[in-house]
Amino acid sequence: MLNEGADGETRQQITDVLGLDASVEEINEYFKKMADEVSKVDKTVTIKTANYIGVKSGISLIPQYKADMQQYYDAQIDSLSIDKINNWCDTHTDGMIPRIIEELDPNTVMCLLNAICFKASWIHNFDPEKTRNINFTKRNGKTVKRKMMHRQLNAAYGKNNLCKMLRLPYGCNSYSMYVLLPNKGKTVDDIIRNLSAEKLEQQRKRDMSFHEVDILLPRFTTESEIGLEDVLSAMGMPLAFGRTAEFPNMAQGHKGDLYVSMMMQKAKIEVEEEGTKAAAVTIASMVTKSAVLIEEEPKIVEFHAKRPFVYYIIENNTGTIIFMGTYCGD
Repeated sequence: MLNEGADGETRQQITDVLGLDASVEEINEYFKKMADEVSKVDKTVTIKTANYIGVKSGISLIPQYKADMQQYYDAQIDSLSIDKINNWCDTHTDGMIPRIIEELDPNTVMCLLNAICFKASWIHNFDPEKTRNINFTKRNGKTVKRKMMHRQLNAAYGKNNLCKMLRLPYGCNSYSMYVLLPNKGKTVDDIIRNLSAEKLEQQRKRDMSFHEVDILLPRFTTESEIGLEDVLSAMGMPLAFGRTAEFPNMAQGHKGDLYVSMMMQKAKIEVEEEGTKAAAVTIASMVTKSAVLIEEEPKIVEFHAKRPFVYYIIENNTGTIIFMGTYCGD
């Protein structure tokens, strides 16, 4: 949504960060197809996306931008207010993220929001009666008791020099959670530093095979709130956040004086015996510039996630990552 509103080097930086060497029209078509199809892949899995634009009174969107936001992103366009933004956020995350902001910069002329909500049951549920308190070693080395789900399962499993890998499928096997558990002497940071799209694909398709696995996995809920300005600047799009930004294609009368003053994401995930619920909302606030190696495994292998690990949820056919995070026992 930011990409279409941008131009020049600002747009090029956003396009590069998206990883899509394509025109605005092609990118819009791509994301429309993604949003339309992702909810149809598996009828036993609920996955919803939604988009919203709040516009300050007296500001008019450029007609082409408004039409494209509605056509390609099914964006709800409304007047700008904190209550409306938070109510929309609550509704489109099924109450998992009831509020995204507490205040707005008085100079804000527009807010763009995206929400995604996911709910799925494991193909092979964990029996709640087998969940018990077990020691979990946190990142700082301290040991705490955490409720651990347990079951033995024939599952896709693998191991390399960094970590053990486990796949837990949902619904009709169209979506999966992958858990990457660092080997002893390694950390989640070691895994993250070595992650890439290519390595994730290799792990899924070449480094894993089916084994009888004895699984211990924490029952957990995690929430995060992350400012994205520094993250996205480091990824290659710093221009969007400064006064040299080019966003001429959004609002009438503001062709050369808009930039992103704030961008952040709130996310929440709940992993339980029955399955997983997850939601995330991302907001971008626009202001005017006038404002200030694999070993052979035994028949039964252990995957006991009793220390911090990386996880991600994907659509199995395309490998599209829906959610990604770490659990560190906090």
